[in-house]
Amino acid sequence: MKHLVWRTWKVKVLRELRVRSSGAVDALLYFFRIPPTLPAEAKVTDGLIYVAELLMARAGRMAKWVTRLSGRKVVLFCHSEGFIPEFADGFTAIVRYRNAWHLRRLLRALPRPWLIHGFAPKSHYPDVARRAMPDVPYVHDLQDTLVVYYGTAPTKRWLRVELPHEKACMAEADGVIAHSLEPAEGFRRYAIPHDKRPPTLFFPLYCDDDRFISGVPKISGTEIHLVYAGGVAGSHRDPRYFGNIQFFGLIDTLTKQGLHLHIYPSPTTLEADRAEYVELARKNERFHYHAPVPQEKLAGELARYHFGLIPFFVERSDQSPEKLKYATALKLFNFIESGLPVVVSKDLGFQSWMAARSAAGVAVGPDDLTGLAALLRTFDTGQVSVGRGDLSLKANVPRLLEFYDRVSERSRNDQRV
Repeated sequence: MKHLVWRTWKVKVLRELRVRSSGAVDALLYFFRIPPTLPAEAKVTDGLIYVAELLMARAGRMAKWVTRLSGRKVVLFCHSEGFIPEFADGFTAIVRYRNAWHLRRLLRALPRPWLIHGFAPKSHYPDVARRAMPDVPYVHDLQDTLVVYYGTAPTKRWLRVELPHEKACMAEADGVIAHSLEPAEGFRRYAIPHDKRPPTLFFPLYCDDDRFISGVPKISGTEIHLVYAGGVAGSHRDPRYFGNIQFFGLIDTLTKQGLHLHIYPSPTTLEADRAEYVELARKNERFHYHAPVPQEKLAGELARYHFGLIPFFVERSDQSPEKLKYATALKLFNFIESGLPVVVSKDLGFQSWMAARSAAGVAVGPDDLTGLAALLRTFDTGQVSVGRGDLSLKANVPRLLEFYDRVSERSRNDQRV
């Protein structure tokens, strides 16, 4: 256990040292106006700039359809420590920055973009970009709203550092994109009055039309196989924060009923968090731990199983009930892309509503897990009809493009006043 804790902290400490040491150098280079190296393909005139610290899968999915439907080029600026190659499709160019001063230097070397779209969490580097180019319209994109996790006075130091940036972006952006109902709760917790809130677009994560799957043979005709795709945490992590992605008890509960559970960890999962699951899969023939799968292949892989699983419950961590109630996750839409019915927690109010509205599924409480096998055997998967068309990016990105236009026009009008 101690060696796993040490490995996790070692990764974090080394990352912080790289950021701080390079930041001192880039601050001097910025002060003396020494230009950075910038790829020629990134110097897009009147293009879109996407800025992220940790590259989220949703960014590339959105960028691909934005370019396909509008012709506008999208350049990604992502922190080197948070760059995930598996999520990097869909961009005209990718520029990796190493610290805040390096990001400022890179942005200063750009032609003036049409609009900046910042992806959170986290909000620090998107806020840096927003402040570095104050005359460029800025849209803040929220999937997870951090203040909803633990309130305005969290105990974790990194959250206390992060929240001012999140609040500033939510209060001062030219527009906000809400992938779930969390930002509405975030506005309330930050006490941002209704008349001071930026225009907001409700834009769930949606499905990528290119990844709709059907007709894939199932892995078994006699045994039920469930699949989870997303973050996992080892037992060395603090359960107050990671309890919902520490799956050891769940694995035992499900496999004892004769159910198979497959886990596909997110590509962002640290090696220290994977080790225990790899060992457990060797000992338990009904638990299967797989290597991460890129987004473009994930739906086809998931389609081999019988049910998707989203087993997050209020009682399993110290996250606020509102966080689970209002949150969303891309895994729900990955399951819909693959045509799978979803077993989803009742505590995930928004996601269970989306599953019921858009795809056949089963909402369960924590006490239902011990009898899940019997429940699933009565579920007629032949009656599943996944309503994917209304939840596709192709159908909904025109709303995003209209929002970009509205925000851009509003920002420019404000600058003229």
